[in-house]
Amino acid sequence: METLGHITNKIHKIISQQVDCKIDKTIGVEGQALLFYERLTQIIRPRNQSDRTCFRRVTNWVVRGIKDGKYHSPEIFETVLGYATEAAGPDSRNPAAVFMKILKDEMGYGKETT
Repeated sequence: METLGHITNKIHKIISQQVDCKIDKTIGVEGQALLFYERLTQIIRPRNQSDRTCFRRVTNWVVRGIKDGKYHSPEIFETVLGYATEAAGPDSRNPAAVFMKILKDEMGYGKETT
């Protein structure tokens, strides 16, 4: 098992080398989640604490889906980052809201029952 420091160093190296939506397959799901969150906040800059909380919850939702076998890693992270890129288009006045709308429509985010 990799240490948090080792994972963090790998993630920072990967972020500095890549600008696209690809997620490294050589790190574990938790490391991929950290990388995903960093990329998501680069694509859609959080305007306030609410945006940061929302992105954190989306990240946790994706990780839960992977652990439950609903999604495959890293493809799901890349798919969601693609939605973020779409939401952050030049005509978007509120990219975070557009992103959440796309997630709800395309992936059923927020519709699961507990």
